[in-house]
Amino acid sequence: MSSEEDDVQNAKALIEQLRVLINLSEGELYTLRRGLLQQVQHRDEDNGLRRIRVMEEAYDAAYALARELRPLMRGYRPDPALVISALVMTAVQRDDALQSTQQYLQGLFSASH
Repeated sequence: MSSEEDDVQNAKALIEQLRVLINLSEGELYTLRRGLLQQVQHRDEDNGLRRIRVMEEAYDAAYALARELRPLMRGYRPDPALVISALVMTAVQRDDALQSTQQYLQGLFSASH
């Protein structure tokens, strides 16, 4: 057996030992922090966007706004997720962010009953 084959076998044996000792999961990513392996949390995309559920009407409004932005942005139509992010970041900076959010949620809950 060559040295390279020995290295591969040793690596496989080590991974199997780690799998047993710390319950490694197939296909997951891990990072070494302070001497311990920690599972890396998934992000849906590498660009920092997280998947979050939004109501259909909110998505439709963001999609329509993205379309309206196209001529203002020289042909670039932003993804609705970016439009929603912009709206959220703008809204949370308003002085009445808590009150307006509370009103919206109360309206949703009262409409569903």
